Amino acid sequence: MTENETQPVEIPDAAADAQQPLKPRIGTIVWGSILLVVAAIAIFAAQVDLGELTPTVIVWSVVGFGAVLVIVGLVAGIVRAATKER
Repeated sequence: MTENETQPVEIPDAAADAQQPLKPRIGTIVWGSILLVVAAIAIFAAQVDLGELTPTVIVWSVVGFGAVLVIVGLVAGIVRAATKER
């Protein structure tokens, strides 16, 4: 090849790209969830006087939040298993 010649460029097939399913970006979902939790804590702290909270309320809040996370994890596992079978 001489200096003035260019190499051919392959153009990807648009139809092949359109058939591939889109996958969610996990990092975006995680950071979005973290920001939602921080916003919820900020709203909660602005609305409720935190001086009135007893340790029992805090412990039960953590337990409740943990239970929600476990339930969401189970639902995500079930959905993932259901979509893998297809």
